[in-house]
Amino acid sequence: MCRQLSRSIVAFMAAAFVAGGAIGTTKSPSTSVAPTEVVPKGRLPRNVVPTLAAVSLRIDPAQARFMGAVRLDVKVARPTRTIWLHGRELNVTRATITPKGGPPQRLQVTSADVSGVLRLRADKPIGVGHARIELTYDAPFGQLQGAYRVKAAGENYVLTQMEAQGARNTFPGFDEPGFKQPWNISLTIPDGSQGVANTRLLKTLPAQVGWKTLVFATTEPLPSYLIAFAVGPWDIVDATPLAANAVRSRPLPLRGIAPRGQGARMRYMLERTGETLAAEEAYFGIAYPYDKLDLLAAPDFGPGAMENAGLIVYRDQLMYADEKSPVKLRRTAHGTHAHELSHQWFGDLVTMPWWDDLWLNEAFASWMAVKIVDELQHGRHGDRYLLESSLRAMGQDSLASTRRIREPITVSTDIASAFDGITYDKGGAVLAMFEHYIGADRFREGIRSYLRRHAKGNATSADLVAALATASESPAAVREAFASFLDQPGVPMLQVAVDCSGVAPTLKLEQQRFTPVGSSVSTAGEWQIPLCVRWGEERGDRSQCTLVSGRSATVPLKAASCPSWVMPSAGGYGYYRFALAPADAARLEENFERLDEREQRVYADSVSSAFSAGQLDVQAYLRAAAKLARAPARETATALVDQLEWMLLHLPLTAAQQQALRDMVRQSYGPRLSALATQSQPGETDDDRLMRSELLEVMAYVGRDPELRASLAAKGRRMLGLQMADETTPGDGKLHLDAVEPDQLGLTLRVAMEDGDARVFDALLAHVTASQDGTLRTQLLRAVAGAHQPELQERSRRLLLGPDAVRINEIALVLGERRGRGTELAEDPVVRQAARDWIDTHFEALAARITPYGGRLAKIYANGLCRTADADALQTRFAERLRQLDGGPRTLAQAVEGVRLCAALQARHQGSSWQLP
Repeated sequence: MCRQLSRSIVAFMAAAFVAGGAIGTTKSPSTSVAPTEVVPKGRLPRNVVPTLAAVSLRIDPAQARFMGAVRLDVKVARPTRTIWLHGRELNVTRATITPKGGPPQRLQVTSADVSGVLRLRADKPIGVGHARIELTYDAPFGQLQGAYRVKAAGENYVLTQMEAQGARNTFPGFDEPGFKQPWNISLTIPDGSQGVANTRLLKTLPAQVGWKTLVFATTEPLPSYLIAFAVGPWDIVDATPLAANAVRSRPLPLRGIAPRGQGARMRYMLERTGETLAAEEAYFGIAYPYDKLDLLAAPDFGPGAMENAGLIVYRDQLMYADEKSPVKLRRTAHGTHAHELSHQWFGDLVTMPWWDDLWLNEAFASWMAVKIVDELQHGRHGDRYLLESSLRAMGQDSLASTRRIREPITVSTDIASAFDGITYDKGGAVLAMFEHYIGADRFREGIRSYLRRHAKGNATSADLVAALATASESPAAVREAFASFLDQPGVPMLQVAVDCSGVAPTLKLEQQRFTPVGSSVSTAGEWQIPLCVRWGEERGDRSQCTLVSGRSATVPLKAASCPSWVMPSAGGYGYYRFALAPADAARLEENFERLDEREQRVYADSVSSAFSAGQLDVQAYLRAAAKLARAPARETATALVDQLEWMLLHLPLTAAQQQALRDMVRQSYGPRLSALATQSQPGETDDDRLMRSELLEVMAYVGRDPELRASLAAKGRRMLGLQMADETTPGDGKLHLDAVEPDQLGLTLRVAMEDGDARVFDALLAHVTASQDGTLRTQLLRAVAGAHQPELQERSRRLLLGPDAVRINEIALVLGERRGRGTELAEDPVVRQAARDWIDTHFEALAARITPYGGRLAKIYANGLCRTADADALQTRFAERLRQLDGGPRTLAQAVEGVRLCAALQARHQGSSWQLP
């Protein structure tokens, strides 16, 4: 009975639909609770826990609301009259509890907190033992959370995004990752619709005229945030089942699900799913845990993808990637796919008990995705990507408003703050650092032990660290070292000096927390660091690793002679920054070519971080930028460009200085672009294509190369159908994607609009309206946001609200949320301020539309601000607005701090004199 869908829940729901024909007219729950009761705004009490959840929903994608019935089998640990559940914006019409062997009694349901806490109150105490809670309700569809509606090509669809707190908008229940039990799902839908859920379809039952009920197999134990379903005129593509292998004894059904007419576009990603899944099964030594695998391409989706067990949902452009897609999109699709598949073990099979351990899911999946894609696609340089994400995390981790990897979460509004670069990128970097220190084979054995021990249940950070430490040669030391990175914020900063005055060479180390200039955070901090160093001596290069602790330390080097140079982060695996003593720094710079690609990139970061800390002046920075432009890896070659762009935007340069700086950029990067040519060549690698795209952006935006911009704008007009190749004959108004290489499409459109007029703007909008392709729409809308003319900017903002508004996940594009290079809007104070004024005026409507991502509006508003007064005004303007938005307070704190740090860096460098190298 517990493993099958009972007929009682279907009958219960059918009765509710028939008897309550005007179900939406019943009174909503009241919003008061007894003043003596403490509302659990964080974790729910464990006196009542679920053992089985059954959810039956009646969904018509053409309607604005849906109806549902829920049955929760629970175990009551001690007598109580109050049960706490989650539910938000649900109109509960009936609620009962039936103790095992006893009569049912009605429950009074009240809304106890805006976060979605429900109080269920019984007239008589509920005794210890098993019981069944049953509720019927109706609810509105959400906005990119819970069950929500989207429209694609004029047709309506319903799909879900339950993480982090969307489930409570869809059904009442225990909406926490620590409550993990089997689920029975059934969907009553119009006859012409398709329905899918986490598990395979067991049977289709007739419902009232024009309707059918789909009954799905009982799930494995899952938390509410991993429940998923979809309803609408979907294309369902049956792919070849994934063959059994050494780990999995049975074939696995695989399907692609896309809006009507789009299913064939999933071929490429479906064909590559088998090898990715098999590689992950081989690493874990555990078969894929669920009964089928569906991949759904969502036409409007908040995150990039979501790891729902057995039904993974992606932004549609990721599932439509193929051989002809831009390299970045194709790589992102492969990486995201590997990330979500790895979640089927890390997150789904073994689940965190609470959101403060979210890094167990996301950091691991980020790290694992790189490992798997690198294994399958040699030459992709995924290790460089992992390093870039680590350095990106160091930027956020340098803020006073940063958080720990394992940050305590006590109230629900803090949960959204956990989905950030610290969780994903820093967490992944720390895993990579300890894998390098422990050893790949030992590390994998620790991972396998952790998964086997906690399969189908919940596990904490302590559980994972214990498993990895046990697999290492020094369990106690590794456990303590891991904790030092998980449980305190900040980036370690090592001051390193080589000492050859004794019998053997040593490194003298001092550690503190890295802080940028103007930071309010203390430099106090002490980590146990897996330090790996590499050095040069007469017999060749050597390296060693050791755990370093204490504010000061001396590390003996196993060197035969005094090193000719020392790299303090061998292989670039350390999650720390360093500064060498002046003489040692000079020797490392002289031996730059002897460093590997990752070490060269870490060296570049040491230059950038010294500048942001106010310890390196403009002159030295420009000299380093010119040298690094010749580095072989594209990430290192362009590593310092962001700060060059910042100088042009925020330092009080004369016109002559601005032009000289742009000339230096063109002189440094122009030869590399010329060597690649502006068009792809036969036999070149994906990395060559990415380098070309990066250099084109650098030359077009930072170098402001007039000839290049004119060429790009002309290509953009041809692509938009505004003119023919001779640039004098009018075009046909059609979209000519073959006029531009896929990797240059977005840049070309942006330059065409920035250097164009209303004709370009009108063409962009026309093609947005005509296209359902998420990738193309993204490029078109980013270009729309680049219009400088105030009247065109105003027209672009009309796309954000109203019946014909753009997709919710496109709003930030139109508002000018920065992606890639180019600060044209920020450079135009009139246009930028008009955008800020519009956000200010329409904040409530915008925040309601992009819930639960409303906090991003403060960051978009802050783009280009760089004065202390601006930071104060930003805090005043948004503090109350963001106070109760998910993740709002921390998002605002980081935006305000970013403006203050920009002002401090500007003050440090604005009076310095410099000459170009």
